[in-house]
Amino acid sequence: MTGMAYSIWLPLFALFYVAVMLYWVRVATNESSSGDGFFSAGHALSPWISALVISGASMSGWFVLGGSQLIATQGFQMPALIVGGILLALPGTLFFKRLWFVAERMRVSSQAEIFKVYYHSPFLVVVSVAIALVFALGFAGLQVRAISGFVELMTGGAVSRLAVSVVLGFILFAGAGIGGMRAIGYFGVVQTVLVFAGIVVLSGFALIWTGGFAALNAGLLQLSASDGSAGLFTVDGVIHFTSGLGRNGELADANTALANLSFAFALMGFQASPLILKIVLSTRSPNGIAAGQTWLTAGFFGALIAFSVALTGAAGLLDRNLVLSGLLGAIQAGSPWFAAWIFIGLAAGVQLLAGLALFVAGEGLIRHIYRPYFNSRLSKQATVTLTRIAIAVLAVLAMMMENLTPVTLSALAAVALPAAFQLWTPLLGVTWLPWITRPAAVTGVGFGLAGVFLTEPLGYQILSFFGLELPWGRWPWTIHSALWGMAANAAAVLIIAAITNREALGVEAREIRKLFAGVLTSSEKARTLRSTAWSVTLAWFFLAVGPGLIFGNAAFVATGESGPVWLLGMPSIWAWSLGSWICGVGLIWFLSYKMEMASPVHVAIPPYEPPLRLKKDMSGREDERLRMLVLTGAIGFVLAVLIAFSFGG
Repeated sequence: MTGMAYSIWLPLFALFYVAVMLYWVRVATNESSSGDGFFSAGHALSPWISALVISGASMSGWFVLGGSQLIATQGFQMPALIVGGILLALPGTLFFKRLWFVAERMRVSSQAEIFKVYYHSPFLVVVSVAIALVFALGFAGLQVRAISGFVELMTGGAVSRLAVSVVLGFILFAGAGIGGMRAIGYFGVVQTVLVFAGIVVLSGFALIWTGGFAALNAGLLQLSASDGSAGLFTVDGVIHFTSGLGRNGELADANTALANLSFAFALMGFQASPLILKIVLSTRSPNGIAAGQTWLTAGFFGALIAFSVALTGAAGLLDRNLVLSGLLGAIQAGSPWFAAWIFIGLAAGVQLLAGLALFVAGEGLIRHIYRPYFNSRLSKQATVTLTRIAIAVLAVLAMMMENLTPVTLSALAAVALPAAFQLWTPLLGVTWLPWITRPAAVTGVGFGLAGVFLTEPLGYQILSFFGLELPWGRWPWTIHSALWGMAANAAAVLIIAAITNREALGVEAREIRKLFAGVLTSSEKARTLRSTAWSVTLAWFFLAVGPGLIFGNAAFVATGESGPVWLLGMPSIWAWSLGSWICGVGLIWFLSYKMEMASPVHVAIPPYEPPLRLKKDMSGREDERLRMLVLTGAIGFVLAVLIAFSFGG
């Protein structure tokens, strides 16, 4: 059968998929009668819809595309990936409930607005929008590029990567740009179900073609006994004091316990990003947060990662013909229509994330930066129109980067999660730690982002462009950039908070603190469990993703007559991680319900009435800002070109 014959089913399924999407876009557009309906679905998304979309976006296609490929190439040296469901659920358990109440009280609908209300900090607003842009152009763009490559493979080259990028860009704009937040919520349910089905079926085929679970593990045991392969099934010590990947001829891996721990922190940045918080703040009630984070994200989708994604990766590790691309190709050869259906499922997960990222980035640029600082007279309808234009421009820019600058795209994608993790400190200041002052939060985030960029390729590529070279490479001491950034972040926060006035809060911040001291006061039982909660959480991190991982190397291994024996019939570190996932579900349940961090609260929150202030005519100042922005951009571009020319760039 020819490649063109193979390609018949894919466009048929794609057309049906687009038709369903356009239907929900039409439904969402008809229900959205105002700018608020476009940007936040009228704060009326059902809790179960939000829970599904949050879980789907949190794992989407990037765990399948990246996670299975990582296991297929590096084995089980990064077991933090297998407990990804727990790591994704923990930030939501910690932040979502309280942030929802802040948004309900202050009548805001985005992370940037919360930072503006609580800290009155334009810097944090710009950082939040910039991180959304990095997710839209880099993190999601890299996955769209991978999906485009799969289409080119499945059609035998009949459809080029460029053509697929154009089509996907149109679909993303139609879903996010036309329908807005309500369409993302409605169609996100369909996309989540599709990606779930695709992952399960894909892992099922991988298991069948390796001869079943027992045969798969027998093959892995045989592989572990071969020369140079034993390290694929162990964590390589606690830390290596190296100068970073890419320096002194070091290999491009860093699979120590500290690498796992710091990578876990990077994963925990996702639900602290402006993308996921947008869904939370568009929900009509917080009473589905505990169930969504415990049973959906940590439980159900955590199981998909721990079993299905790991199985798919293990099959590729055992047989190079069964890596993700080879697996899809094998299914394509036997059943083209089934392969097309699986592919649409994987693509749906990527599109869910990409559409959400484009929407949040477009909204941030227009609603949180352009309108308040450059054109406050802009009407709601004009704001919606400009946001749609911004989403379209970003979709085109992402498409161009996917095809013209893949190296830059990869470098940009690498900083998305660790940069989002740096937002933990201002979010903790809003929700749990009132002693984090505005100067402390701003300085901490600034130092944290600097730490991330200086330990990632994007940072030293930019510095190299200007003729500067760093003495270290990526992830010095095998520590992920997320932890390097947070070390600088936390140090700055502690120092600045100690020397600034902790009582210097704005009127809105004091109202938020009163809200927490009132309806969200913990019960006596929860307060008595605080020390237990701290102990259990720290113990889980130590054993599941920290230095305790080295115990998992041999916890379920015995010495037999013919060599090592896996007591549970599977790699010891995989079994250790599965046990950590089960314990992690219990941890999330304990924090959500017993510690009341995400438990349901049935109380009405009246809107905050700000004190009346005289409005000043800011049009002259805004026009001057716009002129300065254009002039600064032009001068910056010219200087960059001159410096690059001077250094022979």
